[in-house]
Amino acid sequence: MAGKRPKGSPERIGRLIASNAGSAALGARLKELVIWQSWDQAVGKVIAARTQPLRLVGGVLTVTVSSGPWMQQLSFMKTELRDRVNGLLGEERIKDIVLRSGRVHNENDSAEDLPRPVKPLSPRQQSLIREQVSPVEDEELRLALQQLMESHYRNR
Repeated sequence: MAGKRPKGSPERIGRLIASNAGSAALGARLKELVIWQSWDQAVGKVIAARTQPLRLVGGVLTVTVSSGPWMQQLSFMKTELRDRVNGLLGEERIKDIVLRSGRVHNENDSAEDLPRPVKPLSPRQQSLIREQVSPVEDEELRLALQQLMESHYRNR
């Protein structure tokens, strides 16, 4: 009874890998991970920055593309991209590529999300802001207007 598992309980990963039935399917799926791990090698850094493989089902690879113009360009390159990815896999696993518009997440996203450095205000801008907000009697409102104007000048 030690070798049996209760009906409906998950199979142990070690047993699944060791079994012939599970290892073929699992091995195939693990081999497909190469697509995600080496996408930039397969398609090049420029294309990889604007695309991301989403899923592979039945030989059809769905790829998310960041913009319409890139989707248009890549639609002309689907055969070449398919051949590159199949070359990476070492066999003809990809039969077709479907392009889908969406947000592409890559390593460069974190750099874009960092706050921009604060641009200092010139003495002239500081003087102009003080002059504009000084007539406002309500201190809280005056401070809010001052911050708004400072933000405006920094983002110009």
